[in-house]
Amino acid sequence: MLVRLFGRNFRSLRDPFELSMVAADLTNSQDAKRGVIDVPIDGAEEPLRLLRTVAIYGHNASGKSTILAAGRAIQWIVARSGRLISPDKSVIGYEPFLLDDDTRTQVVELGCDVIFEKSILRYHIELADDEIVDESLSVLTEGSVNTLIERKKGKKIKGTVFTDGGVNRLYVKGMHPKVSVLSKLGVHGPVEGHESVRPYFNAIINSLKFVDYSTASALGRRINNRFADDSEYQTWIMDSLMRTADVGIFDVEARREQSASHYVSRSDEGKPVLRLREEIVVSFQHSGASPQLIEFKNESSGTKKLFNIASDWWSLSHEPITLLADELSASLHPLLLDALIRAINDAPTDRVRSQLIFATHDAGLMESRDGNPPALRRDQIYFAKKDKDGASEIYSLTEFKDDARPVHNLRKRYMSGLYGAIPVAKHVSL
Repeated sequence: MLVRLFGRNFRSLRDPFELSMVAADLTNSQDAKRGVIDVPIDGAEEPLRLLRTVAIYGHNASGKSTILAAGRAIQWIVARSGRLISPDKSVIGYEPFLLDDDTRTQVVELGCDVIFEKSILRYHIELADDEIVDESLSVLTEGSVNTLIERKKGKKIKGTVFTDGGVNRLYVKGMHPKVSVLSKLGVHGPVEGHESVRPYFNAIINSLKFVDYSTASALGRRINNRFADDSEYQTWIMDSLMRTADVGIFDVEARREQSASHYVSRSDEGKPVLRLREEIVVSFQHSGASPQLIEFKNESSGTKKLFNIASDWWSLSHEPITLLADELSASLHPLLLDALIRAINDAPTDRVRSQLIFATHDAGLMESRDGNPPALRRDQIYFAKKDKDGASEIYSLTEFKDDARPVHNLRKRYMSGLYGAIPVAKHVSL
């Protein structure tokens, strides 16, 4: 789970930024426990209270997606730099603020705090165009810091995962300047034992899972073998999402078909040969005067979107992950999005230990519905806006102490401009 995401000079985020998942001390009884996970930390008297979800609002090009991209960049650095190196390209994640002559060549700083067992794992990295200049990984408990990895430009890599004569020391000998130490050891290092960094590697990967839903309504990207083979998985998706979303679906059929598209190769004699591949074809049974099976490719964009987020919602229900979701609300009705967010915030704490961070324009999530409080707590609302220099700033609704109380209509106040982060559109004409 994610505790905070921070950095500076990344894309439009020129200045230091921080997105915190630590819950505020809200006195409203309706919000006191809703949407929060209590996480025990060694040495601390009270558990750390982390938010289940955070929504980021702002006008177009304000930097909402950039915040999520910062998390994706960290995950890519950790997961991929140990595997993929391009000599003629910049370091993975090096995307400085370009609208300033000074920042254009300065280092990019990125970091995160995530939960690891009963402690906080902090990862911090500084990137130049052609090398990683600073990298550290530390385990934080109440009153103590265990530095697992410490890397500084021009100095020997050290930390408690390195022992004299140990295998990790051999792995970082002659370390490539574009490769993260954590990535190198997580991918190629020991899988078990006191020198293994795989548990820390996995904790960061699972706390920064990025998904771009901007094309999710067009493609069946999540039609996979599991949906066809795992009856419990298929039943959960159908019962929890497809049947309950009021899209007219009451059953499903998943079958395998052989396809030859894009699989043409050459035989030993040079003649073209078709190579068959197996595809999972999903068709939904729709209710009506004459119930029919309709193949997935012929479904509406909203139905496709719902099905394409289903596997991620299964993960949110069953795995301790943090999902960074861009364009989540696209092609979803506001009431359906409202129901999805409420399901996360109302999930049983003893079983569901996941988080969702998403960018949206749907201000209806700020408003009470049917006598219930808004889908989002006040501390679950962040804003992004740009200044006159083109630099993005992020801030929380909780900063507006007197203007964001439980008695206020937050949606109306946001749309009126009280909290900023809305477009000031000039006159548009045809």
